[in-house]
Amino acid sequence: MPCHPQQIEFARLNVSYTVLSKRKLLELVEEGRVRGWDDPRMPTISGLRRRGYTPEAIRAFCDRIGVSKVNSTVDIALLEYFIREHLNKTAPRVMAVLRPLKLIIDDYPEGRVRSWRPRTTRRTPRRANGR
Repeated sequence: MPCHPQQIEFARLNVSYTVLSKRKLLELVEEGRVRGWDDPRMPTISGLRRRGYTPEAIRAFCDRIGVSKVNSTVDIALLEYFIREHLNKTAPRVMAVLRPLKLIIDDYPEGRVRSWRPRTTRRTPRRANGR
């Protein structure tokens, strides 16, 4: 049974509103418009990681779009959706007042202090320490 080499070609993936041409990205790096291939503004894996994209979100995005033999364009909103979904499950969030207003309450007992712990959002699972 004779064997012959087989070549399988896959299609180019385009992301909307994003320059993915290696030639144009190299031009940005060589001209000094970005600090390197891992600059957060670059559409590279290391650039995405420096921007705060998690590996799980990037993997979920790649699993969702799959591999194709036909050129296609994927909306950048889909990548943002996966990062948002992953961070909703893993990142605790609380609200804070950055510039509080001084408030005087006349009928509140003097010397009494009321405090509470901030709650995280409902989509964030409780951690082992109860926070």
